[in-house]
Order: sequence, then structure tokens, then C-alpha cells
Amino acid sequence: MYSKIIKNSIVALAAITVMQGCSKKDVIELTPDFALDAITNPSSMKQVEEVLIGAYASLRANDYYGSGSGTGACWSLMPDVMSDNLYEVSAETLANSRAMADWIYNQSTGQIRSMYTAPYVTIANANIVLRDVDKFTTSLNQGVSNRIKGQAYALRALAHFDLLRYFSPKYDRSSTTDLAVAYIKEFVVSTSVKPTRATNKDFYDNLFADINQAITLLGNVDKPVNPTSGLSRPYMDRNAAYALLARINLYAGNWAEAATAATNAINGRPLATTQAAFSGMYNQTNVGELIFNVQFESGQFGPSFLVFFATSNRSYFRPVPDIATAAGTSGLIQNNDVRYQAYFTSVPAAGTTTPNLAVTKYRGKAGLVDGTANYPVFRTGEMYLIRAEANARLGGANEVSALADLNTLRAARISGYTPVVLTGTALINAIADERRREMFGEGHRFFDLKRTTRTVSRGAPCGTNISASGACTLAATAREWAMPIPEDFLNANRSLVQNPGY
Repeated sequence: MYSKIIKNSIVALAAITVMQGCSKKDVIELTPDFALDAITNPSSMKQVEEVLIGAYASLRANDYYGSGSGTGACWSLMPDVMSDNLYEVSAETLANSRAMADWIYNQSTGQIRSMYTAPYVTIANANIVLRDVDKFTTSLNQGVSNRIKGQAYALRALAHFDLLRYFSPKYDRSSTTDLAVAYIKEFVVSTSVKPTRATNKDFYDNLFADINQAITLLGNVDKPVNPTSGLSRPYMDRNAAYALLARINLYAGNWAEAATAATNAINGRPLATTQAAFSGMYNQTNVGELIFNVQFESGQFGPSFLVFFATSNRSYFRPVPDIATAAGTSGLIQNNDVRYQAYFTSVPAAGTTTPNLAVTKYRGKAGLVDGTANYPVFRTGEMYLIRAEANARLGGANEVSALADLNTLRAARISGYTPVVLTGTALINAIADERRREMFGEGHRFFDLKRTTRTVSRGAPCGTNISASGACTLAATAREWAMPIPEDFLNANRSLVQNPGY
């Protein structure tokens, strides 16, 4: 049990566990030590907005986008750890995430339970907002209500979609047999509530309903959701809602819809085209092309600590040579690319002077090296690649647009870039490689391999004494692409169904 005050609002894990179905004993143990009126009986729109701030704060949890020492960062860096982007460093690892890195988790693994509960905390806060906001809505403050309500719908959709990415075996949008997770639309504290897992079709229907509602509401607000100036974008505005819609449609295979939503997001935030603008997104010196970021401040443990312990220059994981090398002359990201300087620094392994790349994109803000850095949930580079992939998969005349987006993005990143001419499979493969470059360390690679049913094939140094990893491949048919439903949740709620193979 824990309770956390964020600007006079409470973030309660209790609510999440109860919604999943628990025994009476669990409810007693997990009830917060105290509760504010904002949770049970808000007296103003201001208190409702405080709960919304709590929803944003929950995204910083160690098992959501934040991290602890060698663990956490489940939707920021963990998908890179679990894929072929990073290798575990034998000389420096704490082995805290070995079960995840080597795919040896099961329904009793503690990290899995934390991953399962973290987004439901965000969902609980969003549902409290949606429960109460209309109590204080009048014709005079409709814009205020729309701004608060729209963000709550967007956050609820984001958290549910993040759960889908890990816990659903397949992403088929129309399947009435494949199971996603429970889609929770009410804040209810009751031992009798035992929700079932939604089918993919029903789950997507709810997702699209929420995000489209957010887009509508956020189009008519009293003031900008994010400051018009500043170095970060810590709230989900309409542009972020379009970005989420584009990402959801990509996973669902709705190619035309993905391209349209990505265009809407791009129109609101142009590409970063300089080193200062690009690097500034990660050290909060420039807003760059940020669409929405999770804001971390001093002592709040940003994403870095799963992979790189900034204060001691210790790398638990490093980029594989296929991604980049210390020389900067080979791999997907080379030193003529703005991403190289933004993502990496040469930091020798413990007890050596041998140059080795560390993942330092979340090292700290400005010149600090304390691991406090914001996490970019959505930015424009991803939107170009979503639109490019969607158009490439539509084929035909759409390939011209796909190629143009690929070349535009590369030209913005790589000095002296020469445009290429590609079609068909070669174009789709090039876009996939570009996603690996562009989105490195931003929580996409494992899911990209999963949604395109590819095998994880870890090259060098996997299988050598340099890397602690004992697992170098994960077949496209392996059960581990879908996380197991945690055992204690299954025991508390017999309506839940376990994923195949566990």
C-alpha cells in the first residue's frame, strides 16, 4: 500500500487493486492512510484538477516511465532492454532486471506485477476526474471543463494502450477471441467488482471512443493546455491526443487512419532540424519537436537508472554495435547524425579505459548528471515514421509519400544525407530501420518487433563474456511476447484469464 500527495491530491494504488478484484483483507491493507475530499467528495473544479495532476504524477512511477536502480522504466527503456538494442554489461550490471532482459519471467515475477498495476493508477485518477468534473461544469466554465475532461480521457486511453502493448498476445483490431486487458471506465471500490479481460475488438472500441472524445473536448478549451512558451510540454493537449491516435491506429493496422492522425500531429509541431533543438528535448534546454513529455524533477528518478546510473557513470546496459560504436563510424547511428550526440557518450567500463558508449540521453537537464530528465512520450519524428509506414503498407501511389517522409526525416538528422529511392519491401524495411534509429531508448523496439511478428536476434556481444545475457534469441511464436497476468490478481479475481503458455 502507498499513498502519495501531489499538489493536495492522492494517488492510491488501493483503488487499482480493488478494481481488479481482491479479498476483504486486501482492501483493508491497501486503503490509503487518509483520503482528501478531492477523492471522495470534491468541493470545486480546482480539486478535480488536482486529481488530474495526480494522474500525470503517476506516470513518473518507477514501474511506469520512471526507474529505480537497475529496474523499472517499463515503458521507457525496458522495451529496449528486452529487444536487440542493448546488451547487459557483465562487469557493471546489478542483474536487477535479468528476468526481463532474458525473458525468464512468469506470473510470480515481481516486476510483472508492478508493470500490471502502474498504468491502472493513472486510470484510477483519470476515472475520478471523469466521475466528478461534470458536477462543477456550467455554461460559464465549459472551456475549463473541456480542458480537464479532455486530458483525463487522453490519459485513460494512453494508460490502457500501454497495458495492451505488454499484456495482449496480439494486436489484431477486429479479433473477438484474442484478449487484451480489462478496460476500466469507473472508479469503484468494491470487492464484488471483478472485471474480465476485454476482447481486442471491444478494447479498441473503448480506446478509440476515449481518444476521439479527448480530441473533441481539447478542441474547445479556455486556454492552452501547455504553456505557449517553455522548454517542455508536460500535459496532453489536442496535438498529443492526435499523436496517440496515430500510434494506436498503427498497432491496429488502420493505415489510412494512422496517416491522417499523424499528419494532424505533425501540423502542430514541426521537426527539430538542428543539434541544439534535437538534443535540447532530452536535457530541457530546447522544446524541440516535443508533443508530450513526462516531467521529472530533482529526486524523481527519471528513466535513465534502468540502463545508466548517471551519478557514477555505471552502465548496466550499453547499445549493441549494430546501433552505434565508440568510433562513431559504423552502426545505424553514426557521428554525422544528430541522434549520436543526443543519445550517447563514451564512458569506459568499470576498471578500464577502453572507450565504450553509454546511453546518456536521460543523463540530466542542462549540464547536470543526476539522472533527472524528462521522458518524451510523443514527438514529431515518430509521427513522420508512423505516416511513412502507414503509406508504405497501403502501397501503390502512397509509397511516394512514404518515401518522402523517410527522406525528410533522414535529412533532418544526418549531415550530408543523400535521398534514396525505394519501393515495396525494401521501403518498409528501411522505415523499420529508421524507427530503430529514431526511437532508440524511447520504449518502442520490443513492441515494433512484436507487432510485426519478428524474432529477436541479439548479435555480438550476446553469448560472450562481455555480456551477462544468456538468451540471444526470442522466436516470434514465443509466449514471452505477452506478459503473464500476475498470479495474485488471478487468485483474487477468477474472472481473469491467463495468457497462453503460462
